[in-house]
Amino acid sequence: MARRRELGSIASGIIGSFNSRNNDIDGYWGIGKLYKLVAQLERKTVLIDLKGKAISPSSTEFDGMLTHYHNMLTRLLGKHDIPLAWITSVIITAEFETAYDHKHHYWRSALGNPCNIKCDILDDNNRHHIAYAYNNCMPHDQSKENQSSRVGNL
Repeated sequence: MARRRELGSIASGIIGSFNSRNNDIDGYWGIGKLYKLVAQLERKTVLIDLKGKAISPSSTEFDGMLTHYHNMLTRLLGKHDIPLAWITSVIITAEFETAYDHKHHYWRSALGNPCNIKCDILDDNNRHHIAYAYNNCMPHDQSKENQSSRVGNL
């Protein structure tokens, strides 16, 4: 029998995959490419609506990633027998150049600036099921990165 509390596990699974180095876009780390998208903006935040398959700020470069994570959401809901009608929204928020937090950002564990990522699943009872991920990253720069041999992975 499906339970809404399982949505927290689904949020955790999605954010774990989204934050991983396996989140490729054209062979480069997806988080770095998202950072590059907002690097010149005052507000360095990307909002991704997995249920509606939309990204803000808008960019067609991430269509494959949106489809991949939308399908992952659908697949995970199916595995838990959770109907899509229980889901009001699924929003991934990636915030770049956030304040350093010793508890989450390990000093010099990776190059770049602190980044916070959140997956928020809102159910039909207006309850939020949230999972967080933290890391350090830099905006995508093709001259400083090696392209994965798994191009087209998503």
